[in-house]
Amino acid sequence: MTEKKQQVILIDLPTFPKGVISLSLLSVASCLKDDFSVKIIDLSITPYNGFSPTDTDVLMYGLKVSSQNFSQAKALTQKLRTLAPNAKIVWGGELPSLLPDVCLEFADTVFGGLFEPIAETFIQDLKASGLQKKYFGNNSQTAFSKPDFSLLPHPEKYYSFMGYPLETSRGCTENCFFCMKHTMQKKAYNLGEKNELNSLLPQYKGKFINIVDYNFGVDAQHVIETANLIKQSGAVGWMAEMCIELLDKDEVLAALKDSRCKMIYCGLESIDQQSLKSVHKLNTNHIENYERIIRKVQSYGIQIAAGIILGLEGTHEKTFKELFAFYQRMGIIYAKLTFLTYNPGTRVHEYVKKNGSYLNEEISSYDGNQLTYLPNGVDAQYVARGAEEFISQYYSLWGIIARSFNTHLSVLGKVEFVLFNLCYRKVYLEWIEYNILNTPQNLQQLIEMPFSKSQTTILIEKALQWVREKRMVE
Repeated sequence: MTEKKQQVILIDLPTFPKGVISLSLLSVASCLKDDFSVKIIDLSITPYNGFSPTDTDVLMYGLKVSSQNFSQAKALTQKLRTLAPNAKIVWGGELPSLLPDVCLEFADTVFGGLFEPIAETFIQDLKASGLQKKYFGNNSQTAFSKPDFSLLPHPEKYYSFMGYPLETSRGCTENCFFCMKHTMQKKAYNLGEKNELNSLLPQYKGKFINIVDYNFGVDAQHVIETANLIKQSGAVGWMAEMCIELLDKDEVLAALKDSRCKMIYCGLESIDQQSLKSVHKLNTNHIENYERIIRKVQSYGIQIAAGIILGLEGTHEKTFKELFAFYQRMGIIYAKLTFLTYNPGTRVHEYVKKNGSYLNEEISSYDGNQLTYLPNGVDAQYVARGAEEFISQYYSLWGIIARSFNTHLSVLGKVEFVLFNLCYRKVYLEWIEYNILNTPQNLQQLIEMPFSKSQTTILIEKALQWVREKRMVE
């Protein structure tokens, strides 16, 4: 008779934005599934409010904790200790990586960095009831995410327009001041093995792939080889993130086009030289090259998505009008807006005090959705008012349609452009609806609100999937 496996429950705490599949818990579950009975619960899908676990005979509860759901993590941990007093409570993810000692005030064990490199040690310790207080997994060339999507309950409940996550590399060679990759994926930049990547790709047939590497484009040969594998996978398209300067290579762009790459996200952050210099982005972002490279990429039928950091040094009354004009004219498919954030637990958190001031020290505020740091000379009202005006224009229906005509897309391509934006814009329209820019405490309502796709969104996603399938032969 086969021995019954002990149960491990992995919990994704409520977040905002919602509805995107988390690669990290799937990867952890894949590491544990041979030794334990593993269950995943996503408290953005299963409503957080009123959630009371019925599983009491549990060896371990593993909570994925970030800054924004710190309060929810503490409350749930207290509830779990009452309902399952013998279970070990392990916190992993962003916040335990940044502030392990703070998290240990509530959890039995904290796990920082990457799970896969020391999964074997962790499993042995858990089986022997000898968990250490702290674990930290450094970047390893041999230990990569191998998600098993069959472990994900109700995948149809998540958004499909942003795709299924895939990891092909770890780390990054750049040193942008605000980025957490130096904490989350320490040490070297490593590439995944191509044969292992190829073995994962059958799970993505008929789906859209979202490569979640911090910087996919560091190695041009890796990009080309990965694109060739995706081309053969049957995926309907894909996207990734890389520095814009790395796209200035025809052989790379040709491989992207041939493999149905739809868009590349680039952290442009600003079109102001002073702003870029303040966050050490001048070595990767050269404003004088933006337009030329964007047009070159678009000439291959690939769209550029871009980041905007809110509250950078040098922000003034016309910053957002200038950003809107440039992003609109260049046909940037979508803009991701993030507040300038220097997370507690990072080396730069204290260093930047000489150039500005922190508006509060609440851990839960450091999630990129709220203004926490203000550089000297920057007016908070400029930031809030300008961001609201940008969102209202950029993500209006007329703004989206007009922007789609500033590309080299076919008619079907323009339809795909518009449908994608009708899904993506929801996050920022909710910022406006809940007045997050002026009253950030309202974000807690959005964090704890259960996620479900509206019928309109379901229809838009179905139409988008149809267009993507039709465009596979363009």
